[in-house]
Order: sequence, then C-alpha cells, then structure tokens
Amino acid sequence: MKKKRFSWRAFISLGLFIAFLMLFVSGIILYLAPPGRVANWTNWQILGLSKQDWQNQHTLFSLAFAILSIFHLFSINWKAFWSYIVAKAHAGPGRPIEIFSILFLALLFGIGTHLKIQPFSTVIDFGDALSESWEEPQQSPPIPHMERMTLREIAERFTRGQSPESLQKQLEEAGITAPSLDQTLESIARENNTSAQEVYKLLGIDAVPKSGMGKGKGKNRR
Repeated sequence: MKKKRFSWRAFISLGLFIAFLMLFVSGIILYLAPPGRVANWTNWQILGLSKQDWQNQHTLFSLAFAILSIFHLFSINWKAFWSYIVAKAHAGPGRPIEIFSILFLALLFGIGTHLKIQPFSTVIDFGDALSESWEEPQQSPPIPHMERMTLREIAERFTRGQSPESLQKQLEEAGITAPSLDQTLESIARENNTSAQEVYKLLGIDAVPKSGMGKGKGKNRR
C-alpha cells in the first residue's frame, strides 16, 4: 500500500478554518465581555478562560491566520494569482465597478468606525452597553484597577496602624498564600484560584485613602 504524502494544502486549509473559528468565537466573547476593571476584579471567566486569556487567544490566532493566509497565497494559489495579475495588467481591469466598490466599502468601514458615525456607532454603542451591563456596585472595585495594588500599597494608603505584614498574616490565616508583600491582589488571587474581590474582602478594610495620603493617586489610577 502506497504511503500517503503529507498534504500542505490540506494542512493550511484546515489551519485557516480553525484559526477563523477561534477568531469568530473569541471576537464574540470579547464583544460581550465586561470591562477589564470588572473582569479582573471578579475573576470573570467563560469556558475556564479569563478576559485576558481570551484576548491572548484572539491575538495569537489572528497572527496564525495571517501567516497561514500568506502561505495559502504563495504556496497554493500563487501561480493562479500571478497569472490573473499579469492578464489584468495587459487587458486592463475588466470590472472596475466591483474593484472600486469594495475599496470604497473598506474605506467606509475603516473611517466610519474611527469617527463613530452611523451605523457603525450603533454596533460600538451596543457592545459598550452589553459590556457595562455586567457592572454592578457590589462587583466593582472600590477604586479603578485596585487589583493591581500590592499589599504594601494597600497598607500605606488605606489602613490606619496596620502594617503590610499584618495584612499578609490575615490572608494566611484565611488560607490564602501571599508570600510577598509586593504581590498584587490580582497575582495573589490567581495563585490561590480565587478573585481579587474575594482577597480584598478577606483583608477587611475600607478602601478610602487615609486623610491627606494619596487621595488624588487613588482616584486617578487607571
């Protein structure tokens, strides 16, 4: 029985399909996902992946799709594509209306999205509304992106008489491992398979900056 050769055509075609499918799925999930401040604070996940994980998947599969598309053009369809270009160069474009129409639509989509004009603004606003609908007062961090603050920063800005070590001890007594005072809430939560919100609750503090200390800093943190 003759051994079948490895088919690059099948490999690239299947790769393009899988990459497109992942881009489609991750694109919809990211369109519907909550804002980063809520997703990071509550450890929001779909199919076991966080918002950042889905962003990483979307980025990497976009790169894979681009690379496979280049191989698809140059290794599979290059002769047909080049013959078409040469023929059109000699004969002139046979269908200028179609060419100009697709170029016009591409520019319209790009400029319309950038300037947020109708109907593109409706799609953008609808996505923003869906994203913001996840946010509830009890799910929002006390200050924007508090999950990025370390135990040392929290003790300095939001407690009276408590040292970073005492906060670390509170977490350890609650079964949460926090080996470093310079770990962020997000990092501690990830290592303990919980959310930054839950870690913050275990600290038992009210995230209002101490009088005269870092009010502006906490308020404007992005």
